[in-house]
Amino acid sequence: MDEKRTQIVRPDANRPSTEYGLKDLWIEFSQTTGLHAVDKIKPPSLRPFTIRGLAWILALCSTTGFLVYNLVGEIGTYYSYPTVTKITPQIKHAIDFPAVTICNRCTFNNTRLEVYPEMENYFFNISQGRETNDSFSHLTSDVFQAPLSLEWLRNMSMEGSKMLFNCVFGGDIFDCMTEFRPIFTYEGLCHTFNVNASKIAYTAGDDANLIVTFDINQNDYTFIRNRAAGIKVFLHHPDVHPDASSIVVMAAPGFSTYVAIQKIQFLYQTLPYKAFDDTNCLDTDSPDFFNPLKIYSLYTYDHCLMECVQLKAFKQCGCVGPYVPLDDLRCSLVQLDTCYNPAVRSLSKNGTFVKECECVSECVFDRYTAQVSSSSFPADKWESTLLNNTGAKDRTSMEYNFLQLKVFYDQMMVTSITQQPQYTAASLFSNVGGQMGLCLGASLLTVAEIAELLVFIILFLFDKCRGRKARNRISNW
Repeated sequence: MDEKRTQIVRPDANRPSTEYGLKDLWIEFSQTTGLHAVDKIKPPSLRPFTIRGLAWILALCSTTGFLVYNLVGEIGTYYSYPTVTKITPQIKHAIDFPAVTICNRCTFNNTRLEVYPEMENYFFNISQGRETNDSFSHLTSDVFQAPLSLEWLRNMSMEGSKMLFNCVFGGDIFDCMTEFRPIFTYEGLCHTFNVNASKIAYTAGDDANLIVTFDINQNDYTFIRNRAAGIKVFLHHPDVHPDASSIVVMAAPGFSTYVAIQKIQFLYQTLPYKAFDDTNCLDTDSPDFFNPLKIYSLYTYDHCLMECVQLKAFKQCGCVGPYVPLDDLRCSLVQLDTCYNPAVRSLSKNGTFVKECECVSECVFDRYTAQVSSSSFPADKWESTLLNNTGAKDRTSMEYNFLQLKVFYDQMMVTSITQQPQYTAASLFSNVGGQMGLCLGASLLTVAEIAELLVFIILFLFDKCRGRKARNRISNW
């Protein structure tokens, strides 16, 4: 019976234990991951820590700490949105010509003001800085106290048809008053060329673009605050008011003044980048942009600042100057000289108030630079010819009243100053990948392996908490 007795073997007697623990999870991860040095670290339950094992643990912890330190710096640099500036000169076959606004240094015509006997003495007091109420208490004419009419100002100003003697653009003579449009500025009645932005320069050089000969008519001057003779020239974008121009050139009679210009295009990054050190710019080209200005149809930083100053001066004086594009609430001459203009000058120089305006520069805009030189005008050889053409009495009279202005591109080139991101998402990943490879020999797939390990640990602990047997998901999934 004993020999025939069959040996009963338990079905699971030769099977390995199904108890699955964290050490098994670590062993399988260390054997399959691409992370360096992990396979050299054994759990203490399998083998006591050796010097070699401790050395590798120390090396892994050190490189991991160094990696984390560098990654924090890389991410901090990325979210500081640093930029670099790229300057690119570009040769052009055609360049848009700027608007050129011309103002006689004395805009009022004394011969027309003679109908008001007190007017000359009034302007003399203004030019001397006598702006107290006592200085104007004796004025009897209503013209001093009545709101200024633009028509009255035009009638009292220097005539553009007499001031603009000869005009040439691109080698072609044109009628000055057809191309020069009257406009009121802080200087008074001025005239702007290329107000419709139709003029284009195809060649460069002092004889290739705009050439204008002027007769400033000094005999018709009255007393003015600046006490100068000649013309004031503004170079600006055609859609920008001349008072908002940053390029101003003076030209004196008896000289030919050469204004060599260059066009510069500025292109700055929008939010979240900082365009001007610690300030942002306004993306006026965005379809969602809404112009917050009430007076000027085109938003620029200078228009914003001008409007802020003008509205504040309006609150102080109850009226605006003739150069503000509003149709009503014009100041009288006395209000203009005693309140409004002094308020504008004071507010424009007040740094605290300018900061309160909170004007932000646009992200894309153009600027012009100018190099000015001059020579005597006219040359002796042309004296008799120009005397006949201009009708001047003699050379002294010509030098006293006539001048020539040449505005031109010195070369057919536009300089673009472009702000570009210094640190992009691609460069961030590149730097992070380089740091991971240097410290741990890791890649993005290694990060996925670590993430998978963390998921398995969470599932392992979840099984333990629920009283279930932990499963080997690495092998089974």
